[in-house]
Amino acid sequence: MTEIRRRHARCAVLLFALHNIAALAQDPQAAPGRVAYDAAYFGAFAPRTALDMVKQTPGFVFDAGDEEVRGFEGAVGNVLIDGQRLSAKSQTLSDVLSRVPASEVLRIEILRGADVAGDASGAAVLANVIRTRTANSGTWEAGAEVTNKERPAPNGRLAWSGRSADTQYSVGASTFGHDHDSTGVREVTNGDGDLIAERRGATPHEKYDYAVNGQVATPVGEGQLSITGQAAYTEFEERWSLLTQTPDGAQIEDEYAPYEENTRTGEGGINWQRALGAWTLELAGLATRKKFSSDITSTHFDAADVQDEQYTQTVAQDSGETILRGTMTRSLGRGRLETGGELAINTLDGTSDLTLDTGGGAVPVEVPNADLSVEEKRAEGFVSFATPLNGNWSFDARLAAEFSRLEFTGDTEQSEKLTYVKPRVQFTRRFGPHQLQMRVFRDVGQLDFTDFVSTAQLADDVISGGNPDLRPQSAWATELDADLRFPGDAALRVRAFKHFLDDVVDFVPVGPVSDQFDAPGNIGEGTLLGVAFTVRLPLRQLLPGGTLVVNAMFSDSQVTDPTTGQERDISEYIEDELSAELRQDLTGLNLAWGLTFESYSPDSDYKLREVDSFRQLRMLNAFVETTVLKGFKLRLTANSITSDTEVRDRRFYQPDRTGLLEVRELSHFRPGTWWLLTFSGNF
Repeated sequence: MTEIRRRHARCAVLLFALHNIAALAQDPQAAPGRVAYDAAYFGAFAPRTALDMVKQTPGFVFDAGDEEVRGFEGAVGNVLIDGQRLSAKSQTLSDVLSRVPASEVLRIEILRGADVAGDASGAAVLANVIRTRTANSGTWEAGAEVTNKERPAPNGRLAWSGRSADTQYSVGASTFGHDHDSTGVREVTNGDGDLIAERRGATPHEKYDYAVNGQVATPVGEGQLSITGQAAYTEFEERWSLLTQTPDGAQIEDEYAPYEENTRTGEGGINWQRALGAWTLELAGLATRKKFSSDITSTHFDAADVQDEQYTQTVAQDSGETILRGTMTRSLGRGRLETGGELAINTLDGTSDLTLDTGGGAVPVEVPNADLSVEEKRAEGFVSFATPLNGNWSFDARLAAEFSRLEFTGDTEQSEKLTYVKPRVQFTRRFGPHQLQMRVFRDVGQLDFTDFVSTAQLADDVISGGNPDLRPQSAWATELDADLRFPGDAALRVRAFKHFLDDVVDFVPVGPVSDQFDAPGNIGEGTLLGVAFTVRLPLRQLLPGGTLVVNAMFSDSQVTDPTTGQERDISEYIEDELSAELRQDLTGLNLAWGLTFESYSPDSDYKLREVDSFRQLRMLNAFVETTVLKGFKLRLTANSITSDTEVRDRRFYQPDRTGLLEVRELSHFRPGTWWLLTFSGNF
């Protein structure tokens, strides 16, 4: 009954939101769809970069783009710079916007309705950062993070942008370090709830990120050429340990598993635009290469603290994505026509070597699909048409078709062809300063090629199986999006959605019946129903200079479990999210302070014999920043200032999840408060 009440409550929230959207949108005044915020508006926040300004834009939810999505569309984010897009995936919009000093920004425009109809991102609202025509300046940031290791980890960022005649360029470099020690207690109970063991674990870890990136744009061949590039390196180390004892303190077993990984990423992108009579030609190319490697040695000690086995695993994965895209666009009276195509090649070469030593020397452990090469060749063609129907209505239609071929070599030799037709239709209605958008479209998800290759998760004593039969998840989606603007810079964004899913990606058992393990696979149809909103509320009366911003999503996912036959939520899907920021800017004192909060509902993995649920830490953070030193900003942030814990709940059943609960392991990890101090300025 609790689950039924929860779903009814979500439906009530959705209906209430839709009712109030209709009421609020009844503004008879005519107004353009474009909303602009001059640079002076952001002065109270003492921004250093364009990224700071975008994040303070009323009613706008920043999307930096997602390199894991399929192809170029959807990876581009929802921000334009001088009306142009970034030809990059691993180099995000955050990287580019942080290289643009706030002093170069003239204004930020919010584009809606016909201004964004037909855009590659499919976003209902875009931000366009308009820069000054003269630019030769830079930004810098230096600081350190101090955690419970009480050893500062340095971080910093340096960026410069400039112009020479008609050529503009920007370069940047960044580094970030994180050194942290998480400890926790796990209670192990049997099927009757009796305590049978206690486990004390520690996961001290260090992570360091380094990146250099840049962009240059210049006129070439009667058109505009833009080139982007990035090189990045990440290293991560963790010294995991877990001591298991009886309730009265006697040792049952002890494990120690030091782990190391590093990732090298390189990317280059090129974009060229020019006019061809009534048409505009745009050509784009993107190449991304990534090398990943990891090593782990897991040593097990018995009740007498004598080593009895040792697992060792090395993993190497080389992946790449190459995209070529061309579009032709022209005006047709009141409308705009766009047609084009995209070619892509995605590859992964993955190897995993696992050995076991029980005292007689290391012996290889055979894991299916541990050595596999995957190549996907994909072609897509599309045509779109967008037009204003009258002063308040606009219409946008798009039709795309994609064809791909997957080839596997190594432990599995097979190939598969995939074909998808992807239409999109949307209507936009303007009500004075407000906008309401309704759309129906089909979406196809990106395949994570690492899901094809098997690896062992030694800390959890499980095999993460690879499944070459995995297909991309697709969906028919209906969405209603409202962008409401009110006096005093108050704003409300509400998006209600329902997605009808096909080939839901979840977990399925693979391998012989006598020795099955879990791997990503397709389990049939499902649905997503939810509402997401962003509200920005100035608090001039209650808190002078104060602003409250809340982002939330409440959703419900449903799929039929292939093991139990019962309805449940989708594995690894976080249904509810909430973040909020309360900020007060005391401009007369050159001071600002605030609180931020983040909370997420648990997500669960539904495997053959196990349900593994995890709830992230509910984060309450506090910050204070000052610009009392002219030209500089000093900011101090205290993260996780509450005593909340991460919670992991693993339940094991026999013979599978249709059987009885055999063992339950409930874990609580407390990361402790950590501090971040940054000092920034312009030059």
